[in-house]
Amino acid sequence: MSRLVEQTNSSNPLGGRYKVISKLGAGGFGETFLAEDLHLPGNPLCVVKKLKPQTTESETLSMARRLFDTEAKVLYQLGNHEQIPRLLAHFEDNQEFYLAQELIEGEPLNHELVGQPWSEDRVIALLEDVLEVLAFVHEQNVIHRDIKPPNLIRRRRDGRIVLIDFGAVKQVSSQVVDPETGQTNLTISIGTKGYMPNEQLAGNPRFSSDVYAVGLLGIFALTGTQPKRFSEDPETNEINWREHTRQVSPELGAILDQMVRYDFRDRYPTATEALLAIRTLTATQLESEAFEQQLYCDREGEAPTSLELQPPLTGTEATESGTEELSTNIWVPTEPLSETATTASTTDSTEPLSETATTASTTDSTEPLSQQEPTLQVSEISAPVLSTPGEIQGRFVKLWPVLAVLAAVGASSLLVKTVLFSQPASQSADRGGAAAPTPTPTRSSASTATPTPPPPKKPQASELLSQADRLRQAGEYQKALELYDQAIALKPNVAQAYWGRCYSLNKLNKPTDAIVSCNDALDLKPNYPEALLSKGNAQELQKLPIEAIQLYERATEIKPNFAEAWVSLGRILQSVGRSEEAISALDKAIALKRNSAEAWSIKGAALMNLGRFEPAIASFDKALQIQPNNQDAIKMRKLVQQQLGR
Repeated sequence: MSRLVEQTNSSNPLGGRYKVISKLGAGGFGETFLAEDLHLPGNPLCVVKKLKPQTTESETLSMARRLFDTEAKVLYQLGNHEQIPRLLAHFEDNQEFYLAQELIEGEPLNHELVGQPWSEDRVIALLEDVLEVLAFVHEQNVIHRDIKPPNLIRRRRDGRIVLIDFGAVKQVSSQVVDPETGQTNLTISIGTKGYMPNEQLAGNPRFSSDVYAVGLLGIFALTGTQPKRFSEDPETNEINWREHTRQVSPELGAILDQMVRYDFRDRYPTATEALLAIRTLTATQLESEAFEQQLYCDREGEAPTSLELQPPLTGTEATESGTEELSTNIWVPTEPLSETATTASTTDSTEPLSETATTASTTDSTEPLSQQEPTLQVSEISAPVLSTPGEIQGRFVKLWPVLAVLAAVGASSLLVKTVLFSQPASQSADRGGAAAPTPTPTRSSASTATPTPPPPKKPQASELLSQADRLRQAGEYQKALELYDQAIALKPNVAQAYWGRCYSLNKLNKPTDAIVSCNDALDLKPNYPEALLSKGNAQELQKLPIEAIQLYERATEIKPNFAEAWVSLGRILQSVGRSEEAISALDKAIALKRNSAEAWSIKGAALMNLGRFEPAIASFDKALQIQPNNQDAIKMRKLVQQQLGR
């Protein structure tokens, strides 16, 4: 047992609050512990990380203290995202620095990357999940600097990827003061070999440095080969990764190539642009898959006939199964503390506030085809003129299901000539070189003509709802409304779609329309706390505080752990002068979500209204610690100081 565990098992908890249960791990920057929070009901588990500056000299400790405070503020802000662990507290104890953070139950991604390469669908789903949270990080002007599989946790409860272990905090541990010059080594490189681009190795990371790491993560999943195994082109310095994969679509390959360019100026500048590229690819694939599915699944309950276009693989392709370097910040307990993580993303339709997880396909599209069906004799087909080798391959891959079905009726040769090669009959030649005569259409030949393909399948309501939710969470409220309307037109009995409309209309300052949509949601689902909250927001916008209070109270009764509803209740109570009740509601909100700057700021206003100026200043300070540019907290804090004559 470590010394820290022994010390905090006594009557002197760490920071006066955290009782360390066990040690989770250690790395070059610190140690991580599982602890109980003695200040919260039920003593919930959390993670405490001890940071270790490289020296104990006074200059280094002073600088580390300043950097620690600055970076902790950034982490408080980052903790507002559902895929980033919340920072619960930061403190100093005996000249040692500590972070207390939300415990994420799950398993690191490197546990999933052992074995066969992933299918493209699964890789795309992973990239989208990681880029969504990274886009939020970049919007806060933060560079992660150490994206790698051990720092991506597959959360057990919903299958989403959680990003941990931010390099911004690691920088605190990396500062060393030169005793002669008094300068610090600010250009020290932070990251993991194989995932760091050249500019980051030189100590000058950029947003596109994180994009580079995510691109390599996708290539690792696609090829089964660890990034450090890839060679570089001696002339361009670009990574030679395609030689490690059997096949990749041109669209996905192009996106991955741009993500891992050697020159940072040639990459996507931030995660936002990379995410848009991936989402465009996802939308294109959905349309293509719907069309192809319609082509060869016309007969219900009958599987398509397989046609062997290429011989099956005879050997097993070697994959990289080595274990990636361990994370320096272990946020999850080992197996004795938790069950094995669920690796497949799941969607909970009853939680409209959470983004719908992308489902990853587990079917490998490159699986060898059945050998039981007739083999197409390519030598019997006249040689076509095609533009590129890739075009040939693309046409075979997309049309093999059609060929398979038609092979049973002897139409494969005709189909290949008319659909695959699209070559005029006058240009075709038989084996002897003579021009082939144009056949006269007959009743029998007409019966084997290529059928007209049906129109592409329209998006399902669930797909539209998922896209609308993503747009809403990204702040694209008008676009989200359009998709919600389309989803409702296809399936009018989904309460979540009406709630999404209500939420978006509130953000567009259309409370009257918002109330109509929320009423529709509540007609379908009467005890819908999110719809009650949004309807209360609309009533608040219409200056109807009594009605809003009733809705917020009902939402908290149905869902007692609904932090946003408690904040709204505290806000509206304070606006009508019921400050004591407001403080009670806000305390409940803060217990559920300690990094809510709005809750702390409103509580400060309520305390100020009651003449309790010192606690009010403390609340405003907490709000500004979380959100330094909170203008309400800044203004009201100045008013309190004036009251105190400061």
